Amino acid sequence: MKVAISAQVVKELREKTGAGFMDCKKALEKTNGDFEEAIKYLKEKGLADAQKRSGREAKEGLIAIRTSKDQNEILMVEINCETDFVSRTEKFKSFVEEAASTILEKGIASIDEIDSEIDTKVKEAAGSFGENVVIKRIVRFKKSDPEKSYFQSYIHLNGKVGVIVEIIVDPSEIKDNEKFLDFAKDVSLQIASMNPVSISRNDIPEDILKEQKEIFAKQAKDSGKPDKIIDKIVEGRLNKFFAENCLLEQKYVKDSNITIQEYKERVEKDLNCKIEIKRFARFKLGED
Repeated sequence: MKVAISAQVVKELREKTGAGFMDCKKALEKTNGDFEEAIKYLKEKGLADAQKRSGREAKEGLIAIRTSKDQNEILMVEINCETDFVSRTEKFKSFVEEAASTILEKGIASIDEIDSEIDTKVKEAAGSFGENVVIKRIVRFKKSDPEKSYFQSYIHLNGKVGVIVEIIVDPSEIKDNEKFLDFAKDVSLQIASMNPVSISRNDIPEDILKEQKEIFAKQAKDSGKPDKIIDKIVEGRLNKFFAENCLLEQKYVKDSNITIQEYKERVEKDLNCKIEIKRFARFKLGED
């Protein structure tokens, strides 16, 4: 016979263990209302004290990347824990890899879409590791062009930095060319190393551009420059800003004599093709 679980008992179990309401209710149902067994159940599942741990800062962890079996989608996820010690364990690495695969398979594209199954697994992991564990962020790309799109990924510093990039190449057969593949890898390395804000200056968000203009104008004015030349000074500093922060205008990390744009043009000429760096995402562990 099923025992009725009162809200008061659930409340007491929550206060005792720190677990969530639905987790406590489920524990009591599983143990036929036995309070002590319910506590044991929650501890075994890693849910006891999960709420308490959730308030602790989690800045360590790993970044993982997964590609769908048909190669049409790619996903990057950052999962945090509290200490580098835990993040370096094989157990945590396995948890992150499994979580990334599950998120990909479920079609999840943002933190807001995390379901109760994954949420429970995160709480169980927190209990197992004795640390707060958080799925911090997710980015997912679907090919813009099923035939011409190519995904390149890169994990740097043992999972501390991750990059995914979509490159469109025409004709599509070039995707198998070794020189193109080297270019794709080099672009992902460039993004990981130099952290560009955008692909080109036309892609820089308007709010960032406005902020930079205001900063440069104020700097020029505060240094005593005449008003009539401030616009020229701002233009010069903006060009420098673009060169440092726009991927295509950045100096290539392996050859500072050329920009990424020039590198791209060389590959296009050598392979008689057209290449477009469509979009990218870069995660650095612990960044907001």
